[in-house]
Amino acid sequence: MPELLSQTGQMLISGFHGTRLNAEIEDLIINRRIGGFILFERNFESPGQLVTLLHDMQALAGTTPLGLPLFISVDQEGGRVSRLGSPFTRFPAPCCLGIAGSDDLARRFGLALGREMAAVGINMDYAPVLDVDTNPQNPIIGKRAFARQADEVARLGVEFMKGFKEAGVLAVGKHFPGHGDTELDSHLALPRVERTADTLEHVELVPFARAIACGLKAVMSAHVIYDAWDREFPATFSRPIIEGILRKRLGFDGLVISDDLEMKAVEDHYSFDRFPVLGCAAGVDVFLICHDVDKVRRLQDLLISDVESGRVARERIEASLTRITAVKKQLPSEHGNGRDLAALALSHQELVREMASYLER
Repeated sequence: MPELLSQTGQMLISGFHGTRLNAEIEDLIINRRIGGFILFERNFESPGQLVTLLHDMQALAGTTPLGLPLFISVDQEGGRVSRLGSPFTRFPAPCCLGIAGSDDLARRFGLALGREMAAVGINMDYAPVLDVDTNPQNPIIGKRAFARQADEVARLGVEFMKGFKEAGVLAVGKHFPGHGDTELDSHLALPRVERTADTLEHVELVPFARAIACGLKAVMSAHVIYDAWDREFPATFSRPIIEGILRKRLGFDGLVISDDLEMKAVEDHYSFDRFPVLGCAAGVDVFLICHDVDKVRRLQDLLISDVESGRVARERIEASLTRITAVKKQLPSEHGNGRDLAALALSHQELVREMASYLER
């Protein structure tokens, strides 16, 4: 049981409440042996506060049996999806990169954004957005995407990744296999994409295939049904999509992270009790729950029960742990002290003006 607790804990990333180490966080790290956390506005007061919090969390994780560092993650894309406010730089919407068509600008954006995350100890960012902005009626992607052409998204996404790599931050490409053609927001409903398999392969998959070939180590799955590949389950719970297309066809051997499992696309359509079985059968390595900590504990309890009953194979858990460990061993061993953030943000204002200038044309 203790070994299984550690293994399943590593497969969870949780949101949390508070701006300082507290009993809830300590319980998740010590008693649940959680593998990572996701930050929101509610966790941030100042750079110094955030550095102290993340340092204390990492130090506590170091005392657990596996001793692996935590994934400290955030949705900081630029534009409207920016969880951390001032003094972090408010970068323009990523679509400006497609308008500019500049590889160099995309790399410099990735480097600047990554350096600000690394400055406070964040080691994982749910970016780049590799969705192709093909549907003008899409309510959730739009300007978050780099461009409307698959090749352009692929090229700029790879350059953005280079900047993140130089900064020492783990890039998470999203939302596999592509959320750009939907007409519904998966936070609120379950979208379907009715494109043919040929179109999906020549549009949606192109940026992910290129990013994987260039070293992408983590992807976030989409809570979207793709009728051509799987009429029953969204990508997050689809073995044909995760194992068949992502793993086998694209040769991806990194981490598959679910999108938030509290989103209505899955919460309203599938039983929470089935999430561990469905996710593990599909090939998910890390389950993300952004807000309700009780659901994190419940999901782990379900996962442990499913392994003990044989509904989830122990080998499946061990395979995910192997991938998680391999990625974590590549994370920077030193954490940011926050003192460089103000200077970094000041130095990035010229980049902000350059990026914004393309939105004005």
